[in-house]
Amino acid sequence: MHSIKDKHVYFMGIGGIGMSGIAEILLDWGCHISGSDIKTSNVTERLQRKGAIVHIGQKAENITEKIDIVVRSSAIRENNEELIQARKLGIEILHRSQMLAMLMEHKRAICVAGAHGKTTTSSMIALMLELAGKDPTIVVGGEIAQISSNAKSGQGDLLVAEADESDGSFLNLLPWMAVLTNVEEDHLDHYKDLDEIRQAFIAFIRKTGDHGVVVLNYDCEETRKMANLVPGKMISYGFSEDAQLQGRNWRYEQGLNLADVFFNGELLGTLRLAVPGQHNISNGLAAVAAGLVCGMGFAEMANGLAQFGGARRRFQLLGHVHNIQIIDDYAHHPTEIAATIQAARGVHNGRLVAVFQPHRYSRTKFLADRFAESFKLADEVILTDVYSAGENLSEGAESQVIIDCMNQPVQLVHRENLNKFLLKFLQPGDMVLMMGAGNIWQNSMQLVEDLKHKEI
Repeated sequence: MHSIKDKHVYFMGIGGIGMSGIAEILLDWGCHISGSDIKTSNVTERLQRKGAIVHIGQKAENITEKIDIVVRSSAIRENNEELIQARKLGIEILHRSQMLAMLMEHKRAICVAGAHGKTTTSSMIALMLELAGKDPTIVVGGEIAQISSNAKSGQGDLLVAEADESDGSFLNLLPWMAVLTNVEEDHLDHYKDLDEIRQAFIAFIRKTGDHGVVVLNYDCEETRKMANLVPGKMISYGFSEDAQLQGRNWRYEQGLNLADVFFNGELLGTLRLAVPGQHNISNGLAAVAAGLVCGMGFAEMANGLAQFGGARRRFQLLGHVHNIQIIDDYAHHPTEIAATIQAARGVHNGRLVAVFQPHRYSRTKFLADRFAESFKLADEVILTDVYSAGENLSEGAESQVIIDCMNQPVQLVHRENLNKFLLKFLQPGDMVLMMGAGNIWQNSMQLVEDLKHKEI
């Protein structure tokens, strides 16, 4: 069935969320799996328990002639010892996306793409299908509590995956269904401009072909414009009046995030989510659209989505200490920050403290004015120094460039001093949003512990 079965596959950076998921599925398929990472983690330990061999440290001697395929991601530099050795030995080298495409060869792949909401939407779809007994194969970017992982090998014919546009590699995938949440200016370290990003997404939805399906968010101008380019079937979703699948009467009731759902003008029922924010209702609508295509009834979809507790680092409540709530969130783009703060506003009446670690110098520089605008609903704003993600510092790309565009009070605190600052700054009744795609999550975890030991 699988051409890859019984092969020895080596993953460079096996502990990464994207790599580990594929490695886990291949282990279930009977492949010999090994790999390397710079440190041990819960993920590498889980893979080892399942039978993978994990080397700590990336060294040439890890690559032997017994290996059939080496898998790399875009994060692996050309001067990497293991990569050089693999080339020397003539071993086949595949990009992570090419290996993911191989998993899709014998499945109907539901690929979720877009600037924001990929992890949450793909996790929602995966959980919904899983709880309905469809037994899908799952490769998403966040851990799903009900399967205690971000990946699973299923016996059903459906596969749910997150399609990462950041480096253009999502064009290697083989989508049967493409779910497109939104298109925005981002990853300008890879793309020249918004038009180039637009062209990449158009090429992606065209990969579904005449027999495929495209699910488009009609609340996003860019994705709406792509409707006439869909080669096969299309479902539009959103709060827009002309969306086929429409959310109406968005509200909060008894701590739940609710909206009524209509399809072609007919009421299907009410969507009840445990995760806050209008953007999550939108993600839920995308999941319902995917479920409709898969022949699911609304009641079983709503039941599955009601049990979605959020992906890790997506509005994740880490602790509630001394009446201070610590929320950790992966938001690293202005649209995501604004949505996270708006979601917090919907569930919290007290002071809202937004703490943000900018991610990448290129993004900080190109989107500085939009970052400045995204904090307007927060009561207090604290920025840390930029997490470089391997980029070299360029002039006018540090956190100060955002501060210069802001017209509300903001404080700049180095990440190393952040927790000490917050312990003095925070007061009972606060909700603190710790946001960023770098290593600020370490501060978030530590802050919970620090607050427990603080005398109030």
